[in-house]
Amino acid sequence: MTPPLQQTTLCYNPLVTDTLFTVPLTVALYDLDLRDEVSCSTIFRYFEETAMRGSAHFGFAKEWYRQRHQFWVIRTMHMERLCAPRYLDSLEIRTWVSSMARVRSDRNYEIRRVADGRLMARGVANWVFLDEASRIPTRIPTEISSRFQFHHPPTLEPIYKLALQPAASALFQNTTTRRAQFYEADAVQHVNNAVYVDWLEEAVRDALRALGYSLALDGTTPIPWFYRHALEYVRPAVPGDEITIHTRLLRRGHTFGEWEQEITHSQTRESLRAKSSMVWIDSANHVVAWRKDPSGF
Repeated sequence: MTPPLQQTTLCYNPLVTDTLFTVPLTVALYDLDLRDEVSCSTIFRYFEETAMRGSAHFGFAKEWYRQRHQFWVIRTMHMERLCAPRYLDSLEIRTWVSSMARVRSDRNYEIRRVADGRLMARGVANWVFLDEASRIPTRIPTEISSRFQFHHPPTLEPIYKLALQPAASALFQNTTTRRAQFYEADAVQHVNNAVYVDWLEEAVRDALRALGYSLALDGTTPIPWFYRHALEYVRPAVPGDEITIHTRLLRRGHTFGEWEQEITHSQTRESLRAKSSMVWIDSANHVVAWRKDPSGF
């Protein structure tokens, strides 16, 4: 199923190969969600793993950063899922650097199905280089900046600050709460970046239920299919934090919905800003129109 997005093909200079790295991957059973496909959050995890392997390939493995007490964190991510990979699909995940500044770098990702070369997903993340002790941005070492001095164009428009519209009139809004769990944290000891995607999508489902929509998995009821996320991470959440997710429906088309979301945690500090987009699909993976529910929405 392909949402109504314009696909683009990058044209590369074959003489510039310093930043390109490809990871082959076969979709495993544990990668699938309840719709028997790879979700946005799992694609996000593919991106993260590809970034780590790409860094290691060019000489900067996890141990290299550990010895220097420095590491990368994702500041923003702009991602699109154009078609969901399925079980045993052979994929190629490409990553490359499109820009590098004093403390930041844009890393891009493309996932293609090997069988037909189809573009399945793409994304661009703005990574920030941090000092482990102070947790503040620090200058990217010369070893890295000189190694990645050749840049390919980005696959999507990079995001450096996500502008929300809090003053705009929302068609509907809803607030949910949850607690960050230990199993949602990663080796940096805060909630993993991909987990937020699951939180955001579930909060949209909660809003749709509050509107009166049934999301029954009965094979006949249309359900939301998420195809785009733009995220800006502000502060990390850690296990035990009380999380509040405020979700606002700003735009509704014939088949799609565009949402703005903000996540805050226990000390009412902002944790993440996001824009999420979805379409309604039926059991045959066809895009369908919003249906009317008892709420009259």
